[in-house]
Amino acid sequence: MPRTKTGKGAGGAGSIRKITTTKNGKTYTYWQARYTEGFDPGTGKQIQRSITGKTQKEVAQKLRQITASLDDGTYKVPCKMTVGEWLDIWTQDYLGGVKASTAYLYKKNVELYIAPHLGKIKLEALNAHTVQHFYNELVAPTDSKVNPLSAKTVKNIHGVFHKALQQAVLIGYLRVNPTDACTLPRIIRKEMHPLEEEQVAVFLKEVQGSPHEYLYKIALFTGLREGEILGLGWEHIDLENGILTVKRQLRKEQKKAVNITSLHQRTTAPAVSP
Repeated sequence: MPRTKTGKGAGGAGSIRKITTTKNGKTYTYWQARYTEGFDPGTGKQIQRSITGKTQKEVAQKLRQITASLDDGTYKVPCKMTVGEWLDIWTQDYLGGVKASTAYLYKKNVELYIAPHLGKIKLEALNAHTVQHFYNELVAPTDSKVNPLSAKTVKNIHGVFHKALQQAVLIGYLRVNPTDACTLPRIIRKEMHPLEEEQVAVFLKEVQGSPHEYLYKIALFTGLREGEILGLGWEHIDLENGILTVKRQLRKEQKKAVNITSLHQRTTAPAVSP
C-alpha cells in the first residue's frame, strides 16, 4: 500500500498523508490524518487516532477542528457505532415519552427508509451532504423502479432522523447534528375545490337511503374529520337545539384494531336531523 506523508497538520499537531490502495482490481486514493488524543493512564503511552477524507483539504479541516477542541478541553472521543446501531438504541430506549402510535411511526420510518440507506455509515462520519443526497433520492429517485415519496413524507422522515441525531448530540456521540444543514423539498399544498350547489344536490340524492346517509351529510355540512364523525353517538347530538358536540374520535391504531380516544369537547352546528 503506497503512502505519501505530507508533514504536520493544523498548528503543527498531527500529520496528514495520502494513501493509495487496491481492492478487487480497482485503485482507491484517500487522505488520512493522525493525531494524539492523550495518554493512556495505565501505560502512559500516547493514544493515537486517525480520520479520513476524500481530499487533503477536508482532512486538514477536520484535523484543525479536533486539535482546537483538544486545546480548549471540548474534545470528545469519536463514536465507533454505526448510524444503524444508534438508531436501534434510540428507538428502544429514547421513545418512552411519546405515544405508542407515534413511536410505531418513528420506528417504521427508521426501518423502511433511514436504516436501509444510511445504517452502515459510521455515526461520526455522517455529514450533511450524505443526508441531503438521501433526501433528494427519496423525492426524486435515480432508479426508475423506485417510487418517489411526497415532500410531506420526506419532511416526516427528516423529523424522525433529526430527533434521533439530536439525542446523539446531547449524549456526546456527535459534535453537531448534520440534518440541521439540510434543505427539505418544498411542500406544494393542493388547492381546495368545494362542491358547487349542483354537485351538492347530486351528492345528497346519491346518498339518500344509504346505511351511512347521516354520516355523509354530517361530513358534508360540518367539515368534521373522519375519526370525529365515526366516534359520534346519538348522545352527542342535540336535535332540539341543532348542536353537535365532538367528544371523541374513532381511529385505527397500528398495533391494535381500533381505539376510541377522548377529545377536548368542541361543538358544531347545525346537527343533521334523522
